[in-house]
Amino acid sequence: MSAWLRPPVARLLLRALAALLTICLLVQFFIAGMAAMTDPTWWSYHSAWVNIFQWLVVPLPVLAWQAGPPRTWRMLLACTPLLQIALQYVLAHRAIDGRLSIGIGLHALDAALLLLIAAALAVGLLD
Repeated sequence: MSAWLRPPVARLLLRALAALLTICLLVQFFIAGMAAMTDPTWWSYHSAWVNIFQWLVVPLPVLAWQAGPPRTWRMLLACTPLLQIALQYVLAHRAIDGRLSIGIGLHALDAALLLLIAAALAVGLLD
């Protein structure tokens, strides 16, 4: 096989990266909860933490492709977080600017969906 990354290795890396993303998202949920319910200064941690882990979504589509056939649903699931991270920024900043009143609620909903997708990739739901 001439692929630069063998399918079993790519699947393992995909699952590991998705598991790390799942853990990072759970930490982000915790930080958001602390900021919303106890101390608003936690919002700075929320912003800082996302800047650290948001890059975990970039290699997901590459690893999903390298994991070999069947690719269709795995690729769809692995590409979705890229769009969701971008959507997170749009929703949060539009809500903060006052241009989208339901933006923060949609931001939280999208984060929950992102968590489900990351967890599905981590357990190899579509392998």
